[in-house]
Amino acid sequence: MTKKAILMMTFGSPEGYTFEDIAEFFTNIRRGVRPTDQEIQHLHDNYQRIGGSPLQRITRAEVELVKEALKGEYAVYFANKFSRPFIPDVIKQMEDDGIEECICLILEPHYSFYSVMGYEKFITSQTIKFHIIKEWYQAEDLLRFWEEEIRKILQAKVKDESFKVIFSAHSVPVLALDFEDPYIDQIIENSQLIANRLGLAPSEYINTWQSESDIGLPWIKPDVLEYLRDQTTHPQHYIFVPISFISEHIEVLFDNDVECQELCQELGVAYHRPPMPNTDSRLIAALLATIRQHEAEELRYMHPEETTFDELAPSEESNQILSETEELQMPEFVKKLIEKKGRENVKMPYFIKKMLEKRAQESK
Repeated sequence: MTKKAILMMTFGSPEGYTFEDIAEFFTNIRRGVRPTDQEIQHLHDNYQRIGGSPLQRITRAEVELVKEALKGEYAVYFANKFSRPFIPDVIKQMEDDGIEECICLILEPHYSFYSVMGYEKFITSQTIKFHIIKEWYQAEDLLRFWEEEIRKILQAKVKDESFKVIFSAHSVPVLALDFEDPYIDQIIENSQLIANRLGLAPSEYINTWQSESDIGLPWIKPDVLEYLRDQTTHPQHYIFVPISFISEHIEVLFDNDVECQELCQELGVAYHRPPMPNTDSRLIAALLATIRQHEAEELRYMHPEETTFDELAPSEESNQILSETEELQMPEFVKKLIEKKGRENVKMPYFIKKMLEKRAQESK
C-alpha cells in the first residue's frame, strides 16, 4: 500500500526572544543576509511588546487536530519556511519514513509569488511525489468563520452606530501588479465574498494592506495606517479583519492590536478585531475539506529549480545591461529609478530579472 502524507507548513517564528534569536530568524527571512542591528532591534522590541509569538503553539495544535480527524488515513507532518523544523529537514524525515505521496497544505489561504511560491522552492525529493495546494481562501467553512465572527461584533458592539469593516492583508511589492500575481485579486475577491455574506454596502468596507517592510521596493497601497490617517471623518467603529492570516502572530498582535488600536484611540474610534481562526472547528473543517478537494489531483516529482526562484536573492548580474525585450517589459518604477539615479546606481532585484525572463519566454 502506498504510504501517503499531508505536509502542513507555515512561515515560522523566532525560536527564542533574545536579540540573537531575533537576528537568526530575521537572517533566515533575508535568505542568509543579516539585517542591520537597528532593524533587528526594531523587530525585537515589537516581539517584546506582544510577549512573543504564539504562532508555533497554535499551528502545532491545528496540525494535531487535522491529524486526529484523518484517523491514520495519512501521516501528518509539520514544517516551517524560516524556523525549525525546516521544510527540507522534514522532507528528509518523510523519506526515511517511507512516504511516497504527499499533499502539501500551506497555512496561508492565498497564492502569491512572495508567499506560497516561497515554500515551493524547498519542496523536492527523489522518492516522494507531491501535490501543492495553491490557494484555499474560498473554503466554505473559512468564509463562514469570518462572516459569523464579524456579525457578532456588529450585533453586540456596533448595534445601530456607524462602522466600517477594514479588510487587511499582508502587502506585497507593487510590481506584483506588473507581473499579474494572483494574490491581489484573491484578497479583493475574498473581502467581497465575506462582505456579500454580511450584506455590507460598498461604503461599509474597504481593502487595505499592512505589514510592509523596507526591502527597497514600493508596496501596494493603501497601507492601513495611512488610510486611517488620511480620512477626514471617521465612523464610530472600525472592525479590522486581517484575512490573509489564520493564526495569531506578530502581524496581527502588533500590526493590528497595537498599531491600529493605538491609532483608533488617537482618532477617538472604537477598535474591534474578530478572533483569528486558530484552532476553531470551522478552520479545521476548512482544512479537511481542502485536503479532500485535492485528493484526486495529480502528484509529481518536484523540480523547484525549474519553476521557482529566490525572490530576494542578490544577483551577480544585477547591473548587467538589459536586452531590448527586457527594457520594454521593465516595470515603470524601475525605469523611473534609472532616469533619476542613472543605470549604474540601480541594482535590479534578481527576482524581477527572472520574472522578465519568464514573461519573455511565455510571449514567444
